[in-house]
Amino acid sequence: MKRRTTPEEPKFKLTADELEQWNENGYFVRHGVFTEAENALLTQVADAIALGKIPFPDHRIFQNALVRDGKVEASGIYAMHSIHQMSCYSAEFLERSRDPRLTDPVVDLLGPDILGLNSLYIWKPPKIGLGFPWHQDRWYTRPQFITETTVGTWTAIDPATVENGCLYVIPGSHKTGILEHVTLEGSQQQEFRQAVGARDEDGVAVEIPPGSVIFFDNRILHKSTDNNTDGFRRSNIAHYISAKAERVPHKNYMRPLMWVRGKICETLSEGVYRDPLPITEPEKNKIR
Repeated sequence: MKRRTTPEEPKFKLTADELEQWNENGYFVRHGVFTEAENALLTQVADAIALGKIPFPDHRIFQNALVRDGKVEASGIYAMHSIHQMSCYSAEFLERSRDPRLTDPVVDLLGPDILGLNSLYIWKPPKIGLGFPWHQDRWYTRPQFITETTVGTWTAIDPATVENGCLYVIPGSHKTGILEHVTLEGSQQQEFRQAVGARDEDGVAVEIPPGSVIFFDNRILHKSTDNNTDGFRRSNIAHYISAKAERVPHKNYMRPLMWVRGKICETLSEGVYRDPLPITEPEKNKIR
């Protein structure tokens, strides 16, 4: 006798309250998602990359701007800012980006077919870790992809507090469209632009303990502040896009996307990878 089989019900689906928060505010928080040991593995890998013990493309490794500009002295991980595209080159970070604790809620928001858009690890070191201005992540990806929105997940490795530079969001700002973004002075700000019209008085601090995750609509206005404490404020960020989005042709660059779950659709099949990408010799670990 054959038994009928049905797909397993996802364990980490959105709750009705979370969906309401998402629609109204553009974000929600889940606590106790990852354990200290699970996050320690990511930190171990990221630190090893920063110290040159694991090869990684140098143009994706970024030093703290104050150190880079010679304004302060620091070395090792205390001199680090971030590493981008972690899931493209690290098996450990790729596995994390596919974890159902992150992707089950994303599927409820974007549909069953999702790809990894970008992932990054941020150190924000003691005393010198710099914040970033109000911005919308969708402003950066809009010239590359045709889609309504993408989803970001922000996992706290350390406690994220007002004192050490937690995220701030402007609730409901995902409904207002994509604002104009302008260039700011200072080398740290080369990574970001300032959203015109965003006001500090509208912002809400999102303080969370280690292992908690902020899920946010990439149209929401958000920022962070400097780390004024004696400890790190580390975080792991993974961004997701629907596999049904369309890529905008660009003659000089094609952002790699990583398969996460579901189907790879024809509209976004080029430049999608299932396994970590190879690293060529000239690319290895020259920190910027």
